[in-house]
Amino acid sequence: MLKHSLFHGLYKRTKLLLKYSHSIRLKINKSTIMKKENHMKQKRIMILVLALALCLLPLEAFAGKKAGRIVSTKDTKYSYQDMERDLKKLAKTYPEMTGLESLGKTADKRELYCLRMGNPEAKKQIIVQACIHAREWLNCQVLMKMTERYLANYETGAYDGVTYQELFDEVVVYIVPMVNPDGVTISQYGISKIKNKALRKKLKKMKKAGSYKRWKSNARGVDLNRSFPASWAKKRTEKKPASEGYAGKKAATEAETKAIIKLMNRMPNLKACVNYHSMGELIYWGAKGKGQKRSDAYELASMVHKTTGYRLVDETKDYGAGGDLERYLISKKKLPYVCIETGSKNCPLKHSAFNGIYKKNKTIIEKTAYLYY
Repeated sequence: MLKHSLFHGLYKRTKLLLKYSHSIRLKINKSTIMKKENHMKQKRIMILVLALALCLLPLEAFAGKKAGRIVSTKDTKYSYQDMERDLKKLAKTYPEMTGLESLGKTADKRELYCLRMGNPEAKKQIIVQACIHAREWLNCQVLMKMTERYLANYETGAYDGVTYQELFDEVVVYIVPMVNPDGVTISQYGISKIKNKALRKKLKKMKKAGSYKRWKSNARGVDLNRSFPASWAKKRTEKKPASEGYAGKKAATEAETKAIIKLMNRMPNLKACVNYHSMGELIYWGAKGKGQKRSDAYELASMVHKTTGYRLVDETKDYGAGGDLERYLISKKKLPYVCIETGSKNCPLKHSAFNGIYKKNKTIIEKTAYLYY
């Protein structure tokens, strides 16, 4: 194919040269050129020499140089409002590369945002999501900054010789940075920021493990990672709405759970799902059987392990409390997935952990997409 040929490499690198020519200098002995060539020929020779030189460099030499200026890494309490503002800015700044939509509304009327990155007509899709558990909200900021990095380098970045533009043209990424915005709001600010009076009244009566900072459930007291229709309520730790552990009256009652299921079901060729959680610096993965599906699942998990250094944990036969998204992906969707547990301290993680987590995870999306390219 042309996109893998030497000529395509020359074409790409020449484009990069023209884009960044203001920052590149090449010393050429002008005396040997100016004797017979005019000024225009000298320019052509310089461009040709530089383009040939650039052909010797991998495309990765240009990748990921811009971090972007929209998503703040200094914000120590990255909230739903911060995320909403930044998502809209990203969609406005990079309209040709993104699409922003709401998958629905929470009980307290917050939008469940999903940002598409890449070609909406791509034949393959992956989903990346964070903050299904409220107190794990630092992962939203990490995922948002990862997303901005890709968008800021969309035309110049590359992985393993494939430009981001080519990669995300073939494999589109759907990013849900905050699955549980009501719960995040409770964890960050307490129940005073819940707008609905009836919800606030019920929240006051719910059992909670420690302070509101430790809240995991949504504003209805349902643990979203116990509410998926797979081994649902296999082990009930809570029988009533609470800060964590309550699976609901039945499976998939919550708007947030329904939104994720609906998003997955509308994907014609969903290849994988990446779920960000905290804590432990672990990578949970699993797949039934011993054939290709398990091999594919392990390939994804192994890549994340090599990238982050986090320890692998095969949870295929560990049903836990049931109703978790991972169990749903194993038994119902039969998809490769990873549950990446960031951080090594109790949640909510301190903001000082951000840089280390971001550094280890910033290339996960491109590497996941590349597996299915």
